[in-house]
Amino acid sequence: MLMDNSNRKIIPYRNGKAGLIAGLCQAVGVDRIFNELLTPEVGRPPEIAYGDLAQMFLMSMADDHHPLSRLLEYLETLDLEALIKCKVDIDQLNDDRFGGFLDLMHQAGGSEILSRVAVSAFNHYGILLKSVNYDTTSKIMWGEYQTQDGVVGTIDITFGHSKQHRPDKRQMILSMGTTQGICVDGGIHSGNQSDKTYNVENLDRAVEVKARFKTDDESPFFYIADSASFTVAFLEKAKLAKMDVITRMPDNINECKRVIEKALDVLETLPTYVFPSSTSPTVYQVMSDQCIYEGIPLSLGVCYSQKLESTKFKLIHKKVLKERDTLEAQIKLLKKRPFACIEDANLEIEKLNKTVLKKAMYHSVDFQISEQNIKRPGRPSKDPALNCTRTEYTIHSVIKVDQAAIDRAIQRECIFVVASTVVTMSGIEILREYKSQSAVERKFQFLKSPQFVNALYVDSPRRAESLGYLMLILILLLSVGEHVVRREMEKESASIVGPGKKILTRPSLIAIFRIFYSVQTIATYEKGVITREFTEELRPNVKEVMRYLGLPEEIFIRNS
Repeated sequence: MLMDNSNRKIIPYRNGKAGLIAGLCQAVGVDRIFNELLTPEVGRPPEIAYGDLAQMFLMSMADDHHPLSRLLEYLETLDLEALIKCKVDIDQLNDDRFGGFLDLMHQAGGSEILSRVAVSAFNHYGILLKSVNYDTTSKIMWGEYQTQDGVVGTIDITFGHSKQHRPDKRQMILSMGTTQGICVDGGIHSGNQSDKTYNVENLDRAVEVKARFKTDDESPFFYIADSASFTVAFLEKAKLAKMDVITRMPDNINECKRVIEKALDVLETLPTYVFPSSTSPTVYQVMSDQCIYEGIPLSLGVCYSQKLESTKFKLIHKKVLKERDTLEAQIKLLKKRPFACIEDANLEIEKLNKTVLKKAMYHSVDFQISEQNIKRPGRPSKDPALNCTRTEYTIHSVIKVDQAAIDRAIQRECIFVVASTVVTMSGIEILREYKSQSAVERKFQFLKSPQFVNALYVDSPRRAESLGYLMLILILLLSVGEHVVRREMEKESASIVGPGKKILTRPSLIAIFRIFYSVQTIATYEKGVITREFTEELRPNVKEVMRYLGLPEEIFIRNS
């Protein structure tokens, strides 16, 4: 804060990133939805609207998330009156108010709030719902959490399979559904939630999402998930719910093994398909097939990925070396062992063939038995009968590398199988739909980035759950922004200058977010009048993003 000779108070702000979040919130009606669902029908209204508190949380989460105890410090750096369109008394913001907001959000239902925000955002920007990709991840929770017995609707923050490789920490599970790279659905679950049971239970949720969004009954709609969803219970429930499914078939299933071997036999004749990428294109060879799994007919795409070749070569090479070391150790012991008769030597070879060599996948061993006469040690005796020799038999072996088996093993590792309950689909059609599953993983990477949402610091499972849904709403807003900016840029064949002065034609949500770091404003307070202005004109890349998103530039400098 600066003071000049005329007693004017001048405060500089960097509201750019917070302004983007506030602008998206107001454009899609996040503030309105929170006010509708959290404000009681009777009694006096809250001193600070719940929609405004929601925006404060989301701005903080997107800009290096702070614990509740430090949230006020962050908000003091923002020009809140300009960003959220109302005068805010900073003294009214405290831990109790924010904690109470999280409690009310839990009562209203984070899932319902997320759904309403998603529907509003899609309607506002004219986005159509297509197939939804579902997946889960874990979020580490620090501290002790105890759920009251008998409390319905409260998650259990406990130990479970940690996808962040921290089995020593309690966690909660976050699920997410994306369409066209946009977060459209999600949920917060107990830390010991299994992926296999999650997908079965989540089918009901997917049916609701389809009913809320889908208007075009002619185009297909798929529930897309990874191999954890491939269970009889999931496929049977999907059939009863009339929900079409695309998922990856686990490698250990007999039908999967069968079609992989079938594809290997005709690999050279399979058609090639190229999938564009921001780095290097991905090339696949795809075979179409069908099977009946536990009475459920499935269409299969047997996919060979050329991009996996280098990785799988290293994997198989390690296995080859390990197998050779095992064989050499066995042969070394065999060379030191003489046999009294050829029958014993052959029995030992047969034993090796049934044990060690039976498991050998990349080598073969040729055995030879040599015969040697061994004289009695010492000085020859005068008695010829005592000078007789004995015969010993020794096994010699040569290890041969089976290069054909190694090459086939590498190719086998490069193949995966995707399945669809729509039996009329071709293999390449199934693969195209399944490839969108990577969008969920990219959003999870954002979710785990400490630059955005870091560790959660709250004292109850209810509040942790509410924070989890705020995280999903934030990802929804930014992924909608990413989709709309890319869509409009594609229409205009445009490009913008991104971070590091890189020219971008398809900017990521993080790149878009960082563009707004350049926005600087000042607020001048003089005789009770506030005047806000930019310290310098908005840069062209900021203006273009604002235009694509339909956000007013004055959001940073408007008066309440």
